Amino acid sequence: MLDFSFYVTTPRLALTYFNPTKESHIAFTLDLYKDYTKVDKDGNTERLIPDRAAAIDLMETRATQIESSGYGRYCISILPPPSGFDEDTASRVENATPIGLVGLNLRGPDAAPLPDLGFNLIPSARGKGYASEAVKGLLDYYDREKGVTELLGYCDEDNTASKKVLGRAGFECLGVRAVGALAAPGTVRMAWVPKSVLLWTRGLKKDPKEYGL
Repeated sequence: MLDFSFYVTTPRLALTYFNPTKESHIAFTLDLYKDYTKVDKDGNTERLIPDRAAAIDLMETRATQIESSGYGRYCISILPPPSGFDEDTASRVENATPIGLVGLNLRGPDAAPLPDLGFNLIPSARGKGYASEAVKGLLDYYDREKGVTELLGYCDEDNTASKKVLGRAGFECLGVRAVGALAAPGTVRMAWVPKSVLLWTRGLKKDPKEYGL
């Protein structure tokens, strides 16, 4: 079972596991996905995360993913200002305010066998450098603790903000690719319905073609 007291900090942020028993994480998950929809088997459009139970289920699924694979999504929260000299970091992390997610994910058999970087912030937190700070904190952690340095990134061609974050993080753009395992953020397409996106790489030890890129 995951240790939900785990955290990584940066100057302004805390990165933690999404905790399905923590009220602030449940409420935040509902807020983050409030405009996300999916199409059911009958062709009806419905909210991706419609209620509290769905939010908890999503976080439990992602906890299992991290536990089994070592990869997954982490909650980005803004640390409160220290209130005194005797306040420890864990207390500040506990009281941090969620603003987004950042993660590394393995996409499955129809994608390259390398983790890819993803991130998403609520609108009010964008444009303040939080995404770049969170990405650096997460990638430094994976490099230091897990030795993970070969990375991919995907984004839409018109997503200027994501392109800037990936560029600042040292990723190189290889151009447009059709990737069967990708769809809208947080969803997976069937292998026969690829999505055309910009492909980014960082730290590859072999030619991209050897990874099927």
